[in-house]
Parts: sequence; C-alpha cells; structure tokens
Amino acid sequence: METPPLFSVNQLNNHSYTFFDFETTGFDPLDIDRIVEIAMIKVINGAITDRYETFINPQRPIPENASNVNHIYDSDVENAPIFDRTLATELIRFIGDSILVAHNAPFDIGFLSMEMARCGINFTSWKFIDSLQIAQKLFPSMPNKLISLITRYNISQNGNLHRAMIDTEALVDVFFNLLSENAVSGLSTSELIKHFGCCSSPESAMEQFPEMIRTTLPGRTPLTCRYTKRNGEDITLNFQPISPVWHKYVWYLYAANRTDGGYSFLYCNNMKDIGYLQNT
Repeated sequence: METPPLFSVNQLNNHSYTFFDFETTGFDPLDIDRIVEIAMIKVINGAITDRYETFINPQRPIPENASNVNHIYDSDVENAPIFDRTLATELIRFIGDSILVAHNAPFDIGFLSMEMARCGINFTSWKFIDSLQIAQKLFPSMPNKLISLITRYNISQNGNLHRAMIDTEALVDVFFNLLSENAVSGLSTSELIKHFGCCSSPESAMEQFPEMIRTTLPGRTPLTCRYTKRNGEDITLNFQPISPVWHKYVWYLYAANRTDGGYSFLYCNNMKDIGYLQNT
C-alpha cells in the first residue's frame, strides 16, 4: 500500500476518515442479500491508525455468481460471526464520528444500514464521501471502476480485487490521488461531502417518515395501514416499526409483520391510512 500523496494537506488533516468496503451475497440489501466480509481502515490526521476486518456468516448460502467474483465460499464463513448487536456495536465504535469513504458508497451504506436495522439499531447519523462520484466528475467519459482508477494512477496491489481489505487499501490510495486533481484539490471536506456524498442525522432521517411513524417508532408501537406491494397489490398490513433503513438516498422502514411473524423493508410512500393496531 502506497503513501497517499495528500496526507499532508492541511484541510484534510483535521478530519478522521473510515475507508471501507463490503463483499456481499448480491446487490439488493432490501431483499435477501447480506454482507459476507467487512474491511475498514481508519485515517486520522493524515495517518493510518487502525484496521478492522472480518468474515460475516450471512445465514444463507452464498450464490455461485457472487463467489465467482469475490472468491468467498460457504466454507469460509460457516464459523464466522453473524452480524449481531455485538458486531454492530464494534463497527459503530470503530467508525466513531469519522467521515465514511467508499467507492460507490450508496451501495455499501445501504447494506450497513440494513444490517444495523436487523439488529434494531437506528443507524441514522453519518457522513460519507463517494469516491466514484468524484471520479465521474473528473473523468466523465472514462471507466471509473476501482480497478480502472488503480490502473490510471499506477497503484500497486497486495492481492486480487473483490476482497474487502484489498479493495479498501486500494481505495485509500485512489481517494487521495483523486483529490490531487486540480478540479477538486481546493475543496474542503465539507464541500466534498456536499458535492460527492451525503450527510444524515436522526432529525433529517425522521423528516422522511409520515408523522405516525415518527411518533411511534421510538416505542415500536404496533400499527396498521394499507400497503401497496412491489407487484401493485394493495394489502392490509399490521406491523411493528423497528428501525429506519437508508438505501440509495431513500429511507425505508424495517418492520415486523404482526400477521405472519416475518420482517419487511417498507417504502413509506406506499403506506396509506396509517393507524394504531387495536387489540394488541
């Protein structure tokens, strides 16, 4: 791993960054896909200070097409920890108040938000910068996958891509090389977040939900509503709100189905006539 060229830039030195990457079973965190590997690198005041890396047991088989890409198989994760509240707390402690950085960050943040919600944790306070968006701004007519940027900047690798730590190590170098480009080199960290990222707070997250959800979510009060499913079918849904979930700039609600005992990610715009569930 090379030394990022801008680690001495004053406007960046006063911030803490957590660079990270996940390997997953697929592309849809709101369906059945889960995280299978996590890697994080902490950079504080221009220096790498900590690392975090682990396999995750996704509690479902890893599809063959996913294993063909990341070379992670069921046998690799069968004895790995599951993503539970203990692991979630470790990640929250590691991230702290740092700025998250990922390549195609909305994808990874969506998975992190989903896994936190499954643990009953409201992951609603974070800031991130998406290195992919910076690359697309700088090189709009060129390929901007991580491997393309590694080649463009002649960055050495310690192994094959599509493993979480190897990708994260490369990302640190790619990110600071991107910030050496004239078009963005003068931007402050807050400007980078504004133009190439996102900032969330518990207050801004709650603003995206109907008032009934906002007032009942803290106590997880059982509710009922008319809900339009993905296939267009309208159903009566009796549910218990658990946690907000962020995915691709949209907030969803992770909820327990009071009828069949399952769990769902609900799109609040598809809810009508929300009310208290009686006789619970």
